[in-house]
Amino acid sequence: MPTTQLRDIAYGPHERNVLDAYLPGNTETPSPAVIYFHGGGYVNGDKRAVLSSKLMEECLTAGISLISANYRFITTSPFPAPMDDGTRAIQFVRHMAKEWHIDASRIASSGGSAGGHVALWNALKGDRSKPDSADPVERQSSAVSAFVGFVTQVSKDQRFYKDIYEGPHIQPNLLLYYGLGSLDELNEPDNLKLAERASAITYMSADAPPALMTYDLPLVGPYIPKEMTVGEVIHHPIHGYMLKQKYDELGKRFVLRHEGDPLREGEIAQFLLDSFA
Repeated sequence: MPTTQLRDIAYGPHERNVLDAYLPGNTETPSPAVIYFHGGGYVNGDKRAVLSSKLMEECLTAGISLISANYRFITTSPFPAPMDDGTRAIQFVRHMAKEWHIDASRIASSGGSAGGHVALWNALKGDRSKPDSADPVERQSSAVSAFVGFVTQVSKDQRFYKDIYEGPHIQPNLLLYYGLGSLDELNEPDNLKLAERASAITYMSADAPPALMTYDLPLVGPYIPKEMTVGEVIHHPIHGYMLKQKYDELGKRFVLRHEGDPLREGEIAQFLLDSFA
């Protein structure tokens, strides 16, 4: 299918507020769209990471537009900057929907690792539009129809690991993420509240969109083995497992894949199309 490619489109005022759009060229009806946020621990990475992904291959084959966005790094702009950029990117795509021949009512968020958390935080947070704003982009809804996450964290609160992990590691870049100077500050009351606001799982509700999350490690029991590396801890399928419990309690659709139960061929695109229906 022919694809229109738009590169380095500014969606906001900051240097890293740029995105690439891959539009499948549907001629009859507007296409649904997925907005992807790259990984990199909130300190590196680029929107081009999506080019070699299964997500891009399946979306374009299925006639789904794919938009890949950069966002501000926490080295200069700590929380909530990356999440705010995620919100703005979703709103911008909706603002451009008519011009890009996208169905504004069928937009999903997606991402890998840190970018997955940006996408999930926005998916669970729901609509953050400002109807009275003078900025037409801010007046757009930021709600999404579905979420697809790759090795995604669900929390930036170190208390998340209580009872499921006994190892020594804390999440990398945590002080940068909050703009703090020392580990001792993490346990101050105001910063514990900040950790809750910064964590996607905090916003789980009956309004949560359908979710699919996939991980490269096995899920053996509801815990993280303490001998795992810090990279394995933050990318462990226990993150998806813990969120799935909340989805299940509310009877919401949630697909969890990991090394022991991997993705099926074409499953991502089919999940999205079912969610858009």
